[in-house]
Amino acid sequence: MVLTILNRIYNSSYFPHAYIPHIVVGIVAVVVLHALTQGRRTSRDRDLHARTVLLTGAFSSSLGITLLQELAKRGAHVVCLTEKQLDDPRVTIMVSLVRAATGNENIWAEQCNLEDLTSVRGFCTRFLTGDAGADGMSKEEKERQKEALPPGAAAPADQRLDAIVFAHEYKQIGFFWGSGAEDEKSRERLSLGSFLMTTMLLPALLVAPVERDIRIVNVVNPFYAAAAGPGFTDPSFKPRSGSTFLLEGTRSLRSIILTRHLQRILDALPSPQAPPTNATDASGGVRVVSSKVQKSNIVAVSVSPGVSKVDTVAPLIGAVWGASDGERVERTSALGIILYILLQPLLRVFTKSPTSSIQSILHALFLPTPFKSLALGIAEAEALAEAEAAAEKAKKEGKDPVPEEKPKTLKKPVFKEVLKPGALYSECAVVQLRVPTQGKDGEKAEDKKGDSKEGRKKGGKEREKAQDAGKAAVDGPIELEDDGEYGGEDVGRRVWEAYEGALKLWEASVSKTAGSGKEKGKEAKQ
Repeated sequence: MVLTILNRIYNSSYFPHAYIPHIVVGIVAVVVLHALTQGRRTSRDRDLHARTVLLTGAFSSSLGITLLQELAKRGAHVVCLTEKQLDDPRVTIMVSLVRAATGNENIWAEQCNLEDLTSVRGFCTRFLTGDAGADGMSKEEKERQKEALPPGAAAPADQRLDAIVFAHEYKQIGFFWGSGAEDEKSRERLSLGSFLMTTMLLPALLVAPVERDIRIVNVVNPFYAAAAGPGFTDPSFKPRSGSTFLLEGTRSLRSIILTRHLQRILDALPSPQAPPTNATDASGGVRVVSSKVQKSNIVAVSVSPGVSKVDTVAPLIGAVWGASDGERVERTSALGIILYILLQPLLRVFTKSPTSSIQSILHALFLPTPFKSLALGIAEAEALAEAEAAAEKAKKEGKDPVPEEKPKTLKKPVFKEVLKPGALYSECAVVQLRVPTQGKDGEKAEDKKGDSKEGRKKGGKEREKAQDAGKAAVDGPIELEDDGEYGGEDVGRRVWEAYEGALKLWEASVSKTAGSGKEKGKEAKQ
């Protein structure tokens, strides 16, 4: 039937036979362009069975739900944070569908609105202590919500974490033609929510066995390059003016620099945060190739998935159909919806699908860390040595070794690509990003590298930061090596302090609002 129709079309007088070469070239060009714009696909894979992953943004973006499916297919235990109520049909149905589609029953949901300070603190307290009523919600109400989930969909009281993926900051905020005050407020609170959750959950990560491979993945929007210029001199959260791309880029760049500085702090901890460099434990544990390559078993990286059709372009032109995302109701533009429909042919060619967008995130989760890579190389060498010894033994006994037991020539272990701690990944590769900024006194950060001891030893402040983040107390000052990446230690420290200052202001405003609410309640009772 189909072949008959195609034959009639081809033999029709209306078919442009003279333009067949042009049509073929055009189709090939479109296919090639589409393949290029979708970016690289990760060549890695990993068995995630019994690994617990904390995922944000799973139910509020196409990237989040696609990433949830891929993690579930690989057997991961995924705890999805959602700002919606646990008895919301959008949560219960999604959990059931993912479980049915992947055959993985270890998919759970927990309520946590990352734009709400109380909600973030409540979830972290529940996770660390197992207290069902730690967020101020009555235990009866909490049980009622969890009963609405499919059986076992509520997260178990287990403090194990193998990875934290902050995917909620990737989705575009603000229109192409401008952003309002509410958009800037959402950007600030979502970033502070990630920072607060990281620092509160860090104690549970630091007490984990050093052999455990723990990763913190911060997913950022692709506009960081718009802010990575001479204009990025003030990393604070004060109100800014500029295009939506610049505002989104500033949020993204701040997160990238913060992630790099977090890795510096983890690497600077005096207590051993990774297996020994020159020995294995009694159980045949892993070795580290060098303390200069990896100093902590906790690796923090940033990932930019690129420009997504659904999560970047659609919100940028207002084609979101009034979807609700936490406390913020996304604005809808009728013109944007029409434009989004008309541009579908171009968007499908030149922007990424959700499946292509998550490839860099999966790459960051699947890549082996330096000490894991060395362990694999040692295991392969030992296996080859055992095979050779077995073949020699069989030869001495006068037995002919079977083909599988023939000795193999030992080769020098080949070290493949490993995950770079603190780096920014895009298109499954490390991004070399230069951030030329200036210090508070107007001096360029690059000119301050000469002060080696003064620039690297930030005794009192870094010591307080380590204690505030839940790290073990140290007797002396923490030395942060100025590697010069993403602005260096000076820029990273100022970004960290900007997060701390903005978080204190947010806490003060929440306390003030809560106090005024109590006073009004007392007046109403009187």
